[in-house]
Amino acid sequence: MRKIFIYILIVIFQINVSAEEKLFESPVEMPYHTQMTLSEFFEKYVKDVNIEKFIKNEIKNDYIEISLDKCLDITLANNFDVKIDYHNYKVSKYQYKNAVSKFLPLLYTDSYISDFRGQFLVGGVLRDRFHETAISVNITAEHRLTEGGRQIFEARAAKYFEKSKNHEYKYSKSEAIYYATRYYYELLLAKLNIEIFLRNLVERNAQLAQANNMYYVGYGTKFDVIRSKSEAAQAKVKLLTALNQFRKAQANLSNIMGINVETALMPFEDDIKPIELTDEKTELEEYFKLAIANREDLKSYKDLISYEKQQKNIILTDFIPKPYIDYQQQFQGTINHSVKPNYTTALYISWMPGENLGVGTYTKIKAQNERIKVKKLEMENTLRRIKDNLISEYSSAYFCKKKISESKNRMNYTTESINLAMGRFNQGQGTLLDVIQAQTEATEARIGYVESVKEYNIAQAGLLFNTGTLNESIIKKNYNP
Repeated sequence: MRKIFIYILIVIFQINVSAEEKLFESPVEMPYHTQMTLSEFFEKYVKDVNIEKFIKNEIKNDYIEISLDKCLDITLANNFDVKIDYHNYKVSKYQYKNAVSKFLPLLYTDSYISDFRGQFLVGGVLRDRFHETAISVNITAEHRLTEGGRQIFEARAAKYFEKSKNHEYKYSKSEAIYYATRYYYELLLAKLNIEIFLRNLVERNAQLAQANNMYYVGYGTKFDVIRSKSEAAQAKVKLLTALNQFRKAQANLSNIMGINVETALMPFEDDIKPIELTDEKTELEEYFKLAIANREDLKSYKDLISYEKQQKNIILTDFIPKPYIDYQQQFQGTINHSVKPNYTTALYISWMPGENLGVGTYTKIKAQNERIKVKKLEMENTLRRIKDNLISEYSSAYFCKKKISESKNRMNYTTESINLAMGRFNQGQGTLLDVIQAQTEATEARIGYVESVKEYNIAQAGLLFNTGTLNESIIKKNYNP
């Protein structure tokens, strides 16, 4: 039996110093004796893996621990799309106020002082040594009387545009919450996958050491060695892929949070739990109705359609006569005599049959009708896309919840399978290949479980987002790390 356990020599010296530091090195054969079984070795070393330390060592960057609720707070405070839409809304708000201000009259003044001196011919008489200072002050008040209704339609258009920008701002906040939630769970999944594949690689290294030693003492085959090398190489590839996915997920989350994209974030959870954001009894048709009633982007489109209609009304005012009132008060005279006032009140009316004999205005109206049609089609297309997304998210949430239950069962079965395979191997009744297959299935079962939970959580957040009812309070209320 001593020869059967020679493989422990390689495993102990390879991983006992540091499972993380020796991870990507090949096994080194050195004489060693122990009565530790393969299952005892896995119990001692495979479970003793420091995932945070390993990630920090491989990515070579200090990380910041974060939770989903904190992530949402930072996102709403710093997300650049939210900030941009907020300031666009503020711009539209001031544009509306500017449009309303045009109902006020115009008030302006002009004046002059002229100094006259020298000789001037007055009534056929040439006067000598003339010196006089003339003064003129003109105060004008003018009211455009809405420019034939143009100012009214401009104010209405500006109001609808302001409302559409407000809806866009609210939509961007909901969108930021959704993507922050999605990217957080993708990052958490990537972290858990690293842990799974790291343990998987440690197991494969141990199995490779076992296969080499059994082949060396004549109890194994070359096939076992080659198969173990293939499994170890595949485990390295999967781990490297998981590390790459983790780094990309970090960048995605940092970006949506509005912080330095290079920031290395680390979810503090060691496992992933399902969150219950929706009621599974709610039918798909109810989600459609919620979307129509609550989606901020649909509301924005409705206001944009109204905005375009008001723009059409503005064009139509080209055909309407435009009266305006002009009131002037003047003070004229000279310094040596006196300054006397005079008053003028006038009503002016201008009219022309549209721009370029009406042809220019007519073509503008036709073009504006097409713009209205475009906005209506864009709104309809958005609604179709929302329904498509709702069907997808509804289906994902429904089936992923079932997958979670089955994945749990599968993990239990694979754990029992490993114990049986280990026991048979330690008693000389099973093969190393049996152990490898059992551990491979266990790894796949664990990956399937965490993937199902991640998809379930994201699908529920997607359902709420696509119905326009997602907000940070709902996430925080149901978030249970």
